[in-house]
Amino acid sequence: MSNLEVCESCRTTPPGFFSKYREFLLSPGIITVAVNTVFLVIGFILEFSGNKQLADISFLISAVVGGFPVFKLAVTNVLRDFDMTAGVMVSIAMLAALIVGEYSAMALVAFMMILGEALEDFTRERADHALKELNRLVPSMVTIRLNNEDVEVPIGQVRSGDIALVRPGGRIPVDGTVSDGDASVDQSAITGESMPVDKTVGEHVYAGTLVSSGALSIKVDNVGENTALGKMIQLVEEAQSSKAPVQRIANKYANYFAPITIVIAAATYFITGDILRGVTILIVVCPCSLVLATPTAIVAAIGNAARNGVLVKHGTAMEQIGKVDVVAFDKTGTVTFGEPKVTQVYPMNGYSESNLLSLAASAERSSEHPIARAIIKEARNRFLDLQTPEGFESYAGHGIRAQVRGKDIVIGEKMLSEIGLNISENDLNHINQNKEKGFTVIPVAIDGTLAGFINVADTVRPESVGAINNLKKLGVAKTLLITGDSKTIGDKVGSELGVAETYTEVLPERKLEIIRKLQSDGHHVAFIGDGVNDAPALAAADVGIAMGSIGTAVAMETADIVLLTDEIGQVPYVIELSQATMRTIKWNIFISMSIVFASVALSFLGVFGPVIGAVMHEVAAIPVIANAARLISRKPKLS
Repeated sequence: MSNLEVCESCRTTPPGFFSKYREFLLSPGIITVAVNTVFLVIGFILEFSGNKQLADISFLISAVVGGFPVFKLAVTNVLRDFDMTAGVMVSIAMLAALIVGEYSAMALVAFMMILGEALEDFTRERADHALKELNRLVPSMVTIRLNNEDVEVPIGQVRSGDIALVRPGGRIPVDGTVSDGDASVDQSAITGESMPVDKTVGEHVYAGTLVSSGALSIKVDNVGENTALGKMIQLVEEAQSSKAPVQRIANKYANYFAPITIVIAAATYFITGDILRGVTILIVVCPCSLVLATPTAIVAAIGNAARNGVLVKHGTAMEQIGKVDVVAFDKTGTVTFGEPKVTQVYPMNGYSESNLLSLAASAERSSEHPIARAIIKEARNRFLDLQTPEGFESYAGHGIRAQVRGKDIVIGEKMLSEIGLNISENDLNHINQNKEKGFTVIPVAIDGTLAGFINVADTVRPESVGAINNLKKLGVAKTLLITGDSKTIGDKVGSELGVAETYTEVLPERKLEIIRKLQSDGHHVAFIGDGVNDAPALAAADVGIAMGSIGTAVAMETADIVLLTDEIGQVPYVIELSQATMRTIKWNIFISMSIVFASVALSFLGVFGPVIGAVMHEVAAIPVIANAARLISRKPKLS
């Protein structure tokens, strides 16, 4: 089978949105939201057209459809757990509105409540879909060597001790040991390493990693759930299931306010003997303004974030991100660009920088290696003249040899050794010193003579340092860098960023341990990553944040917030926005409570009747909505 045939057999068409979430979209909860919304819209259309009777019927149907699950859950929470949630307040408000015939208010409150629940459910559904994406990293069919023949079998039939074959561009389906071949392997999905790793006989490889160049025969050690990728999937599942539920701000107030409401209404009835006064209090004490105090501010803030390139998937994330006191960053693709870049060119033996780089880039034009692409890109950025090599040979894991302009060009430390070119002690010291600084050093020989070195590294995004400084201004107590890269590279990047602590050579399970340890110490933790290997930490953190355009589908599905433009500087912005949102919510509740206390007093005295109480029920929402609306156009305060 050719390489092209291998690629074609692995290619699948990504499922559409409806196909991905078909079961969720057809679930009873979503159908309930849809029916509630349809009758609510019809009700408003009929009301505006002057048909009040039909409008009330439509509102009543909408309220019953949307309100029944809210009411049922509220009763269950009270009877089973003695828990007064926002649902209890909403249920009281709906019953009071029903008594006085305010069906539109009843339907609108029910709509706000079930829509919020549906969005929370959708977030959980996306997280479940992320696990399916992880499983897709392993090909369903595997080529194994059986009785000296290459046979394609389902992954479920592969056993420990089998020899699996992986061609260029293929994903490794198992954890195992290389028994034959040389290849450059992109392990970023598992380890987070920014540079491809050269693999040869005797070295370990992971399921889900990508063979960039070369081919491998792999003796199978583990398959399926026993591989590092399989264990990572288990970690994501465990992190999602063990994540402590967050008590929303509305529920905190409801725990105190709902029982007080009932007591006040009952006391009013017993003192005055007038049941209408008690009913009026139930209406005014749980107005739309109090129910809408949180969701209106959250929706406005989410809209502001979307305008600025940040997708906040649900209200809980917008509430929680402002509380974080520890922010942990993945390295590759998060605070760095996630791809190799030429940082220095050191010419020797009479060659200039331009001449050395032009010849090296010309030699690499037929290579698909990421480092080769970095060298070519740098040469083009310098507008250097590139030639097509007259001859080209690639040796996976070793380097390349090519002929350009009549010159024999050899690139790669191992290749230089194979052609018998000895590197002097001074030059070796130069290579080692640069490696210690976190660079990948590429030696280049021309016509049997060492012509120089090219340093390559994954470079820090320019906005990363500013983002970390802004986090400190916002009161974030600690910033961390957590990476699968080597200590040399990790410490170099951590030093450039100015983070408090750097963890290096960290595998996914260790990332998860670090996040959980911080949480057990009482910290609210945000974790920011972009790769498959970040999924467990993203799921476990109080708030998981993923990079958008360069992030993997798994990271984006698992995260609570997605930076659509990959601007790491948006993290301080969304934290500051959350803090402003929480202040707005508290002001909304203060405004609402002030109106409530005044209305309760007037209702108790008999100044308000149920009809005026219903009017106050509607009017009181206006200042709350207006205050929340200011968040839509709020400008970032940090630069």
